[in-house]
Amino acid sequence: MANFKPLRGNYVEDGGIATMKVGSYDPNEYGIYDMAGNVAEWTETAYDEAGYNYFGDLNPTFTYNARADEPPVMKRKVVRGGSWKDIASFIQVSTRNYEYQDTTKSYIGFRSVRSTFGQEFK
Repeated sequence: MANFKPLRGNYVEDGGIATMKVGSYDPNEYGIYDMAGNVAEWTETAYDEAGYNYFGDLNPTFTYNARADEPPVMKRKVVRGGSWKDIASFIQVSTRNYEYQDTTKSYIGFRSVRSTFGQEFK
């Protein structure tokens, strides 16, 4: 029900060798499409190995926008979930990794949400 590698890279057999068009897979049991897989999600949260020590109910995120002249370790941003190139265990939203804020990857993006309340999704 998601665009990811079920057996560590069987790219041809599962049909999703790159990002897929929205709605390419069936919706989940709530009628929601594309909640996992396809692309991992960029966040604005700065990555730190001890990041969970900074978070709490009153401070749910830790942000920092590094300047170009700062060291690479300061430019890490949290990436959540997995993508079309990953195995199933990586597409959980609890999966937390990082990428540098000044890079691009074909498997990292963001999710747009469109409400179809009261309408059938087509």
